[in-house]
Amino acid sequence: MLQKSRAIVLHSIKYKDNSLIAYCYSEKFGRISFVVNNAFGSAKQPGKAVYFQPLAILDVVFYKREGADLCRLKEVSHAIPQNTIPFDPVKRCVALFLSEVIYRTVREVEANPLFYNFFENAIHLFDIMHGGVANFHLIFLLQHSRHLGFFPSNAWSEQFRYFDFKNGAFVSSIPEHGFFLNNDASRLLGRVIATPFHQADTLLLNHNQRLLVINGIIRYYRFHLGSSLEFNSLDVLSQVFA
Repeated sequence: MLQKSRAIVLHSIKYKDNSLIAYCYSEKFGRISFVVNNAFGSAKQPGKAVYFQPLAILDVVFYKREGADLCRLKEVSHAIPQNTIPFDPVKRCVALFLSEVIYRTVREVEANPLFYNFFENAIHLFDIMHGGVANFHLIFLLQHSRHLGFFPSNAWSEQFRYFDFKNGAFVSSIPEHGFFLNNDASRLLGRVIATPFHQADTLLLNHNQRLLVINGIIRYYRFHLGSSLEFNSLDVLSQVFA
């Protein structure tokens, strides 16, 4: 059956000689995968691969069969053209990381309008923002944890100084189970939680502080999603903001 939806690109791999498989998150169908034929085109005519860059927001028309894992792409165009992400090397690196985060943490194959709208709006804001780019992924990870079901339930304070992974809360004493962040990392995490996307430039963190926060958030993700969770693009991202 022929279908149409908006879809956000998460990952793509080459398939056979001139095709690719594109993994996306769609507005109408959740996680979805496409076979893109004639993806690489020729010297005279560019192929469809140019559309499938990390976090590109597309309009796609495709054939979807009940029970099939892959859909066959018929038409593709940019739903929201981006002005900076495809051309800024720093933003491209962040986009690669964020697309991998969604690729590895969101598996549902049904529509979730609340999450889709969050994801698309966050990408649009990232595309137009100038300051605070180095902090965007930290805020995104924490806001994404809300959709995954383990967003922190309270704020850091002098009374509640340790972030408890198991209960997703700042607590007054070191938890006996041992899964927590120390006071310094917890305080920084609390600052990120309290910062909305549009105020990312007000979050003043140096390289070491940013590493402390991202490593803490990744540990928190692994506690709730599985210790095998890895993000291959994280090392490159850390080097970019060194």
